[in-house]
Amino acid sequence: MKAAKLALQIAAVYIGTVVGAGFASGQEVYQFFGRFGAWGFVGICIATCLFAWWGYRLLVLGAECQATSFRDLTARALSPWLARGVDALVMAMLFGTTTAMLAGTGALFREQLHLSYALGVMCAMAVAAITTAFGIRGLFGANAAIVPALCLFAAGLALVNLGDPSRRWAIFHPHAAAGSVGAAVLSALVYAAMNVGLSIGVLVPLGGRIRDLGAIRNGAILGALGLGALLASVAATLFAHAPDAYQYAVPMGRIAATYPRAVSVMFIAVLFGEIYSTLVGNLYGLLGERPATRRKRFAAAGLVLCACAVFTAFGFRTIVQYGYTAFGWIALWLLTLLTAARGPLKTP
Repeated sequence: MKAAKLALQIAAVYIGTVVGAGFASGQEVYQFFGRFGAWGFVGICIATCLFAWWGYRLLVLGAECQATSFRDLTARALSPWLARGVDALVMAMLFGTTTAMLAGTGALFREQLHLSYALGVMCAMAVAAITTAFGIRGLFGANAAIVPALCLFAAGLALVNLGDPSRRWAIFHPHAAAGSVGAAVLSALVYAAMNVGLSIGVLVPLGGRIRDLGAIRNGAILGALGLGALLASVAATLFAHAPDAYQYAVPMGRIAATYPRAVSVMFIAVLFGEIYSTLVGNLYGLLGERPATRRKRFAAAGLVLCACAVFTAFGFRTIVQYGYTAFGWIALWLLTLLTAARGPLKTP
């Protein structure tokens, strides 16, 4: 029973760390899968398999070296100079996606609530800093309710669209901006690498805390299946409303606005929750458990968030379109480096 609970907690944290502003808004799903039309579903299947494999390997490596942060793994798996370079790259990627989450909140406030972009950024900063002060307990708590809520919302919206004959036709005959199967497969590879690479700061210390290999295996598989189902649900909903929804920075928000007000309000709550859970995951990855007290973790999180807020001026859509693709290629190299090696880890 304890192992099953641990597996579910691992899966929830994995999903919550990956699913952030870009994913839940639909913008990220469109850029990496939706624009390829039907081939996007093939890409989703490939990404799901990669999520399971890479996620499991990082969790196991974290357990093997009893990691408290991703730096413990790089220090033991790589040469000193390479470890320092990899640490810097991971920190840069986590910094970039934290900026994207803040920008996503600003876009949500502006497009859906008709409030100030800056107000959205500040609200996200406040709740993320407070939660991060509680360390890994805050990380588990942030995902306990948010992940199931997103799963129910995404699946429900997809089923509603599948139940509408005209929408169903659009889902199975999707609009495609690019139709190459090779491009769709490559995009799926980059997407999975980016998201697992950005989760390294959470998955490695999570494996170090749990160390139950059975729970780790089951958690990685459940997390990957959950991510695949969410990707398919969001893609189906986007296809049902293409191409009009693609004109917006938050296409799922535009789609939700076409339904009764309760659906739109639920979407806003779920999207903010997912941005929040990913922000907390990123901050945990950047800080780990090293700041010993809640006050110090709160102060450190506040400083990181203030630095990220400066770069939100680039805008959410631009960060997702260009920044995430660049992060994907970097993460692909990092994951190959860390997970392909079969030799034993160096003793600390």
